[in-house]
Amino acid sequence: MGGRTDSARAITVTVTFFADLRRYLPRGADGPQRYTLSGNSTIADLLKLIGVAPDADVTAAVDGELADRETILREGADVMLLSPMEGGGDAMERFGYWNKILHVNLTDHSTRIEEPGDAFFRRYAGGRGLIAHYLLKYVPKGADPLGPDNILVIAPGVLTGAPVPGAGRHSVGAKSPLTGGFGESESGGYWGAELKRAGWDAIVFHGVSPTPVYLWINEGQVEFRDASHLWGKITGEVEELILAELGDKLIRIAQIGPAGENLVRYACIANELNEVAGRTGMGAVMGSKRLKAIAVRGKTPVKIADQPGLLAVAKWVSGTMNEKHRAFHEFGTGAAMQGKSLEGGMPVLNYRLGAADTIAKVDAIAVRDEVRVRMGACYACSVRCKKVVHIEEREEAARAASENIYKGRAKVAFDPLGRYSVDPRYGGPEYESLAALGVNLGLEDLIAICKSNEMCNYLAMDTVSLGSTLAWAMECFEKGILTLEDTGGVPLRFHDADGVIKLVEMIAYREGIGDLLAEGSQRAAQRLGRGSEALLTTVKGMEMAMHDPRHMPAMRASYLLAPTGGDHMRQTSNRNGLRNQIGLCHFLAYEDDQSLQILKTVTGWDITPEEMVATAHRGLTLARLFNLREGMSRADDRLPARFSDPLPKHAGLTREQQDKIVTDYYVEQGWDAQTGVPTAETIRSLELEADAVHAR
Repeated sequence: MGGRTDSARAITVTVTFFADLRRYLPRGADGPQRYTLSGNSTIADLLKLIGVAPDADVTAAVDGELADRETILREGADVMLLSPMEGGGDAMERFGYWNKILHVNLTDHSTRIEEPGDAFFRRYAGGRGLIAHYLLKYVPKGADPLGPDNILVIAPGVLTGAPVPGAGRHSVGAKSPLTGGFGESESGGYWGAELKRAGWDAIVFHGVSPTPVYLWINEGQVEFRDASHLWGKITGEVEELILAELGDKLIRIAQIGPAGENLVRYACIANELNEVAGRTGMGAVMGSKRLKAIAVRGKTPVKIADQPGLLAVAKWVSGTMNEKHRAFHEFGTGAAMQGKSLEGGMPVLNYRLGAADTIAKVDAIAVRDEVRVRMGACYACSVRCKKVVHIEEREEAARAASENIYKGRAKVAFDPLGRYSVDPRYGGPEYESLAALGVNLGLEDLIAICKSNEMCNYLAMDTVSLGSTLAWAMECFEKGILTLEDTGGVPLRFHDADGVIKLVEMIAYREGIGDLLAEGSQRAAQRLGRGSEALLTTVKGMEMAMHDPRHMPAMRASYLLAPTGGDHMRQTSNRNGLRNQIGLCHFLAYEDDQSLQILKTVTGWDITPEEMVATAHRGLTLARLFNLREGMSRADDRLPARFSDPLPKHAGLTREQQDKIVTDYYVEQGWDAQTGVPTAETIRSLELEADAVHAR
């Protein structure tokens, strides 16, 4: 359809209309339209043919790239016409964000700045929304997650860097090397806030560097630096070297360790040595790009629309500490492990038992009483829920550290067997690590668990996928599916704490049996066969976290439907889905109306509860579009066979139970009830037409 031409060199282009520009669609038409023009026609000619006034405010993109009205069209071009809502428009006074996305081309060591406009940040906010938008736009369908066509996105939210408890979060995303689908992980600490204070809302890394590099961001200045001397070093050594090289101790560093360099599929990205973007293998993507670290220094406070209003929220957190956050402040995560075991829901020996009589030796209470020296905090947060552990090999060294470092205010632990020390710079084990590297492996040696957690931080490796992969391998060994011949003579036994510590290093460096286990349990099972698939605890290829869905109904939808796979953070809910995108910590006990108030006081947006829900749905729908494009389907929204089996105190989950949860969730999100494909009406109502073009 469309205009005629007398030229012998006629071309045909496909045009997709978005938002209010849909009014130019021919009567009764929907979807992309085809128009025929003469050769050498421009965007201006196309707009005239369609009937768009010459002075109309329209943004055009050709084959995914922004174009002006003089851009010459070619045969078969894919044209998108967007209103200022998509393309930017006049700037308003900005609060909470800078309108600056840094694009880094690692292949030729160049950078560019994207200024996508105010409506862009109102729509995507940050986190998952921003990540999924760029993955759909830049990553070709079927791209190798560890190849040059994958991108790595670091996306704080519009709240990140605001001076209020919980606003220290940033997300990292890419196509996951562990699942082959949407990959994303969050981290706390100070790094995300530092990036915002440096004047950047996100970073998108493209390509692969010819040699190892690190990126140095000093406010608005961006510099590539050689990292050959850093490659192969653990995170603590790298931080020391970069800080000395750049000469500023206030610099914040996000980096990979040897696990990321060796492309362990569940390698993570660590910042401040003890905060990690742990899940989905983002460290392996960073390693594949030969990007060792990102050092950031920011000195410009994030602008706040209503500073007194935000201060009132911060005072509420500190003033209600005892009633709202006392458990986190006192213990961090893991204080309820004994109760979970008594209820029969604790992951034990690869999720088989539900309880263990040794829990009290390795829970957060034991950590506090035996090995913890203090609690740490994230940016602007008064809750201080981060454990810091310090252990020396010898009693005399522990006594000296207590006196010289802590001035007698903390007692440093020592290993009575003289085996291990644990550096407090690497923090301490939270619940997921205590369970994954401890109880689920049958361990009751708290010092060894703290050591393996420290190693995961300095090697930069996800403790959850590591522990679950080890639990799978140990059960395989127990059942004779894996033998000493397969493992190179290395026994894989439950209850072997020292053996676990050896295996952690073998996996990070892909030595011996560690090379197979570095692939993650699902890929390892596919390679091994012999019935080992029946022992898996993975969803969409990612190992489930340490909360048994047979015991915890709230975890069922989280595991079944999280776009990243076996995630426990209930990212499928409106509450946590929104917090992911705006950069607000899940553990802060804000009610929804308080989250709304924080968002308003920071950004100045007149946002409604309905818009908050739409923002959460938008991020989840974008991630769903990416997964569908990469070949996932309803068949992947399923728990592993193990969870159909009963626990001593809890029934197994039937296929019918799971199917109902999945169908109900599809309907809630506005996706097709049978396939989970977002409907055209949902795409339109969430204003995702431009993104959906890239999901085909």
